[in-house]
Amino acid sequence: MGSTAVLIAIAYGLVTVVAVGVAVVIASSTIGSRPAVNPERLAHRERTWLFIVIAILLALLFATIWFTPYGRSGTNGDVVVNVDSRQFFWQIRPSRVPASRRIEFRLTSQDVNHGFGIYDARNNFIAQAQVVPGRTQKLVHTFDKPGRYKILCLEFCGFGHAAMQGGLTVTE
Repeated sequence: MGSTAVLIAIAYGLVTVVAVGVAVVIASSTIGSRPAVNPERLAHRERTWLFIVIAILLALLFATIWFTPYGRSGTNGDVVVNVDSRQFFWQIRPSRVPASRRIEFRLTSQDVNHGFGIYDARNNFIAQAQVVPGRTQKLVHTFDKPGRYKILCLEFCGFGHAAMQGGLTVTE
């Protein structure tokens, strides 16, 4: 797990502990009989708790949003591979790429949504991107090991979906 993931896990862990503590305090405050509280005082307490929750959520948002991975694959690759998807096949040009280089997949669809999924020879998931008609999606990935990689469709695209497979060869 990377340092960003650890930071996010710690932040959410702390928020969970605080939320459990608040829940315990609220639960314990409802046990037993107490005299009725002034409605204006209750409204003030509710507003106070609302602002506290909003402040915590905003702090979490601003503490973690800069670490989200979205758009990180937007850098250009060393080798460009054009992938055109149609029911029910992948057209991959070129189908041979070198290892240890950034490969930029430019993914397009001519008909429906497809899920471009890359798997190694042991059927381990490597990378994926959603392919939407009328748009070009970029996926940048570096293959560490040479070999044959399977391309599968991860989005149900019709009756021939299960047969929608392609391949990519990664050379030394």
